[in-house]
Amino acid sequence: MLLAYREIAWLRAVVDTVAEAVATPAWKVYKPAQPGAGRTDQRVKSADRALRTKALKEATEAGELVELPDHELLRLLDSPHPRYPGRAYRKLGQVHVDLVGEVFLWLQRSEDGRVVGWTIVPPSRVLMTPTPEQPFFFISYNLFSGAVPEADVLWFKHLDPDNPEDRGSGAGMALGDELDTAEAIARATKSTFERGGIPAGIVGIDSRNGDAEELSEAVDDLRKDFESQFSSPENAGRMWFVRGGATIAEVRVNFRELQTEELKKGLLDYIRQTFNVPPELVGDLSASNRATSEDAKYTLADFAVLPRLEFWRTWFQHCLVPLVDRDAILDYEDPRPQQWERVFRLMTTAPTQAFTWNEVRVLAGYQPDPELEGQRPLPLPGQGAGGNNPESASANATPMPPRDRSGEEGRL
Repeated sequence: MLLAYREIAWLRAVVDTVAEAVATPAWKVYKPAQPGAGRTDQRVKSADRALRTKALKEATEAGELVELPDHELLRLLDSPHPRYPGRAYRKLGQVHVDLVGEVFLWLQRSEDGRVVGWTIVPPSRVLMTPTPEQPFFFISYNLFSGAVPEADVLWFKHLDPDNPEDRGSGAGMALGDELDTAEAIARATKSTFERGGIPAGIVGIDSRNGDAEELSEAVDDLRKDFESQFSSPENAGRMWFVRGGATIAEVRVNFRELQTEELKKGLLDYIRQTFNVPPELVGDLSASNRATSEDAKYTLADFAVLPRLEFWRTWFQHCLVPLVDRDAILDYEDPRPQQWERVFRLMTTAPTQAFTWNEVRVLAGYQPDPELEGQRPLPLPGQGAGGNNPESASANATPMPPRDRSGEEGRL
C-alpha cells in the first residue's frame, strides 16, 4: 500500500490533499492557572469540538486556564526530528494512517529520560508488536534491527473491528481491488501503445509445395520484416503489404466498447470519495462554479480534516501528553475557512440589536474591536415603535385606518 502511494498518481493526489490540510493547522496548549487547583473540567478534553471550544474559552476568560504559546509540547510538534520539519512529519504520519491505519513514533529521549523527539517508522518495517509475554516492538529500519521497549514507541491506529489488538485498519487497505483495477487499465493502455498497437490485420503464409522448413523460414522472415516496420507507436494501425499468397483477418480492440474510460473514471471517483475529497480540489472542474469551489474547501475541512485532527489530538492527549506534561491540554486551530458568501452576507446585511458589533465581527472571521466592546447596532427603520428612537412609546403609535377597497374590482 505504501508503494502504491509512490507509484499511483491518483492515489497520491487524493491522499496528499488530505494530508497537507491535516498537517497545516497550528496546535495550542493550555494549562491550569493554579497547579493543583482542583479537578479540570472534563469538557476541555471532550471529543465534541464545539463543546470543548466553548469550555476552553470560558475557562480562559475566567482565569482558570492559560494558553502557553511556547510550551514544550509545541516545540516537539514543530520539530520532532533534527533533519525534518514538524509539518513534513505530520504529513507523513497522516499518509501512514490513511493508507494502512497506523503510525509508529519511535521516541528519542535525553539522558535524563525526557522525550526530545521521535522518528516515524514505516509500518512495513515494524515486524512485531508487543504481546503480554514479549512487551517490545521488533523493528528493522535503516541500519537498525532489533527489539525496542514498548514504552519507547507510540502506536496510534484505527482499531480493526475484527481484532482491535491487532494491527491498524486504514481506508487505503479497503481500496485494494479498486486501485488494482485502475492500475491494470492504465498499464493495459500503456502496453497497447508501447507495442505500436495491435496491427490492422493478421497475415498468414501458405507454401505451395508444402515444405515445412521453407514455410518456417518464410514466416520467420515475415516476422522480422513486421517487427522492423511496426515496433514503434507512430506505426500503430498501418496496413502491411507482402508479396505472394496471403490471407488477412481484421483485428480490432475497441476501447470505447470496453468502456475503459467510464470504468476508470468511476473507480477514481470512488477512491476520491472514500477520502472525502471534493472533485474541485483534485482538478475536476467539469461541474464547478465559484460557489462550489469555495464550498469545496469548507467541505474538505469539515468532513476530512476535522475528524483526522481529532484522531491525532485524542492519541496525543492520551499517550504523549502524560510523558511531557501531565497537566497540559492539547487543542488545535479550527481548519475550516471562512466562506466568502457568508462573510459577504454579514457585511451587506444590516445586523440587529440581538448581537453586539464584536459578535458580528467574530462571526465574519475578524478580531473583536476594543472600541466596539459592548456596543449594539441601532434599531432598523420600522423597529422601536416606528422610529429609530428605542425610547419612543408604543402607545403613541397611531394605527393606520383600514383601506377602503370598494369599487376596486370595477376599476380593475
